[in-house]
Amino acid sequence: LPGIQIRNDGTITINGQPVDQIYVDGEPFFSGQPSMALEHLPAEIVKKIQVYATSTNNNSMPGPPPPPGFPGNKTLNIVLKADKRKGNFGKIVAGAGTGDAYTANGDLNHMNGGQQISVVADAGNVDKEKTGTDPVQPNNGIRRVMNGGVNYRDSRNANLKFNGSYLANNSRTELESRTRTLNIFPGDSSTYLNQSTRGLNEMRSHLFNGKIDFNPNSKTTFTIIPMVNLQNSDNTTTQQSTQHYANSGAQIYQSSGTSSSSSDNSMISSNFQLNHAGKKVGEMLMANLNIRNVANKRSALNESVTEYTTYNKNIHQLTDNKSGNFNVGTNVMYTKPLGEKYNFAAQGSYGFNKDNNLYNTYKFNDASGHYDQLDSTQSNHFISNYHSATAQASIRGQAGKLNITLGAGLQGDWLTADNKTEHTQFSRSFINLLPQAMVSMSPKNGKMLMVGYNGRPMTVSTQQLQPVTVTSDSLFIQEGNPDLKQPYTHTLNMSFNAVKPGSMQLLTISMGASITEHSIAQSTTLLSNGGQLSKPVNLEGAQSANITLNYSTSALKGKLTFNMIGSAAYSKSPVLSNGIRNDSRTFTTNSDLTCTYNNQKGWDVSLSVGPGYNIMTTSSGVTTKYFQTGITGKSIYSWKDLESGVSWYYNFNSSLPSDYQPDFPILSPVIRYRFLKNKALQASVTCVDLLNQQSGASRSVSAADISDSWTRTRGRYLLFSLMYNFKHFK
Repeated sequence: LPGIQIRNDGTITINGQPVDQIYVDGEPFFSGQPSMALEHLPAEIVKKIQVYATSTNNNSMPGPPPPPGFPGNKTLNIVLKADKRKGNFGKIVAGAGTGDAYTANGDLNHMNGGQQISVVADAGNVDKEKTGTDPVQPNNGIRRVMNGGVNYRDSRNANLKFNGSYLANNSRTELESRTRTLNIFPGDSSTYLNQSTRGLNEMRSHLFNGKIDFNPNSKTTFTIIPMVNLQNSDNTTTQQSTQHYANSGAQIYQSSGTSSSSSDNSMISSNFQLNHAGKKVGEMLMANLNIRNVANKRSALNESVTEYTTYNKNIHQLTDNKSGNFNVGTNVMYTKPLGEKYNFAAQGSYGFNKDNNLYNTYKFNDASGHYDQLDSTQSNHFISNYHSATAQASIRGQAGKLNITLGAGLQGDWLTADNKTEHTQFSRSFINLLPQAMVSMSPKNGKMLMVGYNGRPMTVSTQQLQPVTVTSDSLFIQEGNPDLKQPYTHTLNMSFNAVKPGSMQLLTISMGASITEHSIAQSTTLLSNGGQLSKPVNLEGAQSANITLNYSTSALKGKLTFNMIGSAAYSKSPVLSNGIRNDSRTFTTNSDLTCTYNNQKGWDVSLSVGPGYNIMTTSSGVTTKYFQTGITGKSIYSWKDLESGVSWYYNFNSSLPSDYQPDFPILSPVIRYRFLKNKALQASVTCVDLLNQQSGASRSVSAADISDSWTRTRGRYLLFSLMYNFKHFK
């Protein structure tokens, strides 16, 4: 489909905008994660695809979601064919290979009209094929996963519908990485930090999602959406690091240490929604109540030795962190038509958020042999209550081909906080306007132009406001700032869509710009021991602008498809470095040129090239410029029951050190053969990363630092697998 792209890693974009949810017949498939639907639903049951804007339901962003044409995350809804809604289908996969590689997964789907049951299971330590056909760029780290779940949907009763899922996951990741980071400071104070890390992470989770729709009559719908998420993890890490001044090369310190931690996290929430339609078309009452409780526990043991020129510093400490968050949010919206050309909307919302954070650090006691000496400088108990309320109204009217929306409102936020450790209290309050304006024009021939403006405050987190110092060691220290002002962002968006009737040509242009008053930036101070003290502060001057163009077309009666995306973005980010303002200005250009060819008789070929150029300059005189491009694709040829092909991935970054940059692409050749009745059984042999490149390198750039990283991946292995497909539709 023009404008829709599925990457080798399973991510989906529509006209350059990311898809973060996939629904099936208007209901979530499991939790709505795109990968679940891509891996477990066959294409032959799909009738059509629908796309709309993802709703945020965020009290900090009052008002309805933006129109589908505006930039932002999208939800994709898969509508099933009527003759594929009764029957059973699924698959079973098993495979093993060199280097102890193995995989086993499958799914079973039963459909009976409005009733659907799906059971899925997965176990293995190989890099997943997200789209079912394309071996992908290896994940960072070497990972083993075991998971399983069930999804049930029943909409046969017109008055009562149910959708629920349960998903259990167990993963184990071995991590080996190295990073080289330039910490930007004025003058000769900039430093290089080189780190090498080895670690092991084990994570277990249980996720339950539900949705109940009750329709007592044709005008009223009451919905309950419960969710339970339980997660615990264990981590062990060994790290070595060296820091020196960038200009002189003089070493500041070298450090080595180990850490281990365990955490337990739980989240329980319920969302209650009421939609009631009035007597007139367009008259609607919508109410929403969300209740959520989060509890987190984390215990970490850190032991390290830091060597300086004249002395050494040893750290042996145990941190115990317990935090709880209780949130209640409610929102009510009422819409009413005013004549034939106007519509009135009024909305009010209220949110309450309570945080309870207990952070204790214990030193090692040589006398007792235990960690039982409380370090009061790194311990604190902090409680806060955050309230937010909004009231706004808007009028939408039609004037010829124009649709105009004008609205305004008020938002009030107030915070009360109690520092139990220091026996101090403080409170803050903010009041802001909520202006809104949008104009859309829909001339003939499938064209639409939309221009919109809004002004909104940004939520200031409790962690940013609390006057507490938090650190896991003496080298990276974070402080809160109770004197912060609330940031306020002015945003202007424009979107143009054009679809040529009777063809597969699509053109989309979207532009956006924003300016933030009282933006929250980081003030970083380089300490005498090479450590860093970071604190949030308000700085003026944050701004950004971007433009994205997407063009799609097809040829050869749909066999050949072209999709071209080009984007450019500019941002200005203020920071403080050693008390001196050090703004960064970043300009990036990115593009993606994709060509696919499928003649339905043998060839299935795709090629994607994504060149881009990045420039960042800072007030302190640091400049970085680099070119990067990713090349991905596949070429598969089918002859009768035999299929062979190769997929490839290569990412080039001109700025990466030579020992970070892969020499050759990741090549993954494959041979498949189908046999038995209806070609139900498929045998395949795949060589993943034929040239053993283990590519996991990347660069990140910000106003405060420039960081290059490399992570070891599984590398080359040979995998033999069998896949059995079964289907029976009534």
